[in-house]
Amino acid sequence: MTKAYSNQRRRAFVHALQEIDRFWGEILGDEAYYDLHYSDLFTRMWLHRNHTFRKTELYAFMPRISHRTAVKYVQRAIREGLLLEFTDAQDRRTKRVHLSDSMQERIEHFLDHAIATLEKKPLRELKNSGVR
Repeated sequence: MTKAYSNQRRRAFVHALQEIDRFWGEILGDEAYYDLHYSDLFTRMWLHRNHTFRKTELYAFMPRISHRTAVKYVQRAIREGLLLEFTDAQDRRTKRVHLSDSMQERIEHFLDHAIATLEKKPLRELKNSGVR
């Protein structure tokens, strides 16, 4: 297999990825949220941030863990105020959930930081210099 990119660019990318991961942990504070399943949940909810979800819909946002574990993850995020839960006005048996305003702001701050990290040197300089 031929190399698509140089080891220099690969290293730069790994450093950028580590910085992005570090910042994710910083904005969420609790080490439990370093888990990629939370990243899946929160970023997928952010993609549809103007939508309220049936609580049961959220479990599909974490496809690589069991349903039972997904329930625990969602409950923890609700308990800690990252997600807000309320009773559906049309169907009082159904619970609806959305990102808290604070969590939406944190996700947007994280996304801005991630984009900036990927756009800054050395990745940008290596790309502009023609190094693959």
